[in-house]
Amino acid sequence: MARKPASLSHTECAALALIGLTALCSVEDTLKLKTGETILIQGGAGGVASFAIQVARHLGARVITTASAANHDYLRRLGADQVIDYNAQDFTQAVSGCDAVFDTVGGEVAKRSFAVLRPGGRAAFIASGNAAPASPRPDVTSLRPKVGRDRAHLERIMALVTSGAVRVPEITTYKLADAAEAHRVSEGRHLRGKLVFKVR
Repeated sequence: MARKPASLSHTECAALALIGLTALCSVEDTLKLKTGETILIQGGAGGVASFAIQVARHLGARVITTASAANHDYLRRLGADQVIDYNAQDFTQAVSGCDAVFDTVGGEVAKRSFAVLRPGGRAAFIASGNAAPASPRPDVTSLRPKVGRDRAHLERIMALVTSGAVRVPEITTYKLADAAEAHRVSEGRHLRGKLVFKVR
């Protein structure tokens, strides 16, 4: 548990908690991203990835991400240096020599992400099950972030947001009675930002 800042609503805090924990544990703790490095973040418009883009930018990294064309302006506003339309361009042809990859998509996208890494690069995966996919290359590292729940990370999230380094994601609210529709939207995997249930 952590104290809610007065400047944020309960809805905003609900939207930030898990995506922030996942992004921080992946980008800072697991990938250990450094100033001057280049990272490819797959599926940039989602809640976790959009938080990760902003954290990576705050750390001084060059940020490349993938998204449908409708989300490109949104992601540039969040700080992405380059946005690739996955419907029109093969990211493995557009990107190379990355220091790190953070994959939030899974499947074939995850497997193909190894191709864009430089020798000695590392990749973190959160959409490929409980274990990271095996690396097809001996010169890169495949990692599965361990996302814990602790006050230190929650306070780091709040500090990043209240300082203006990270923006609150776009939020779509649903009544609890509309849970089935919210799940349909989530399962469509083209959501921008975060869904929040209003219980009362």
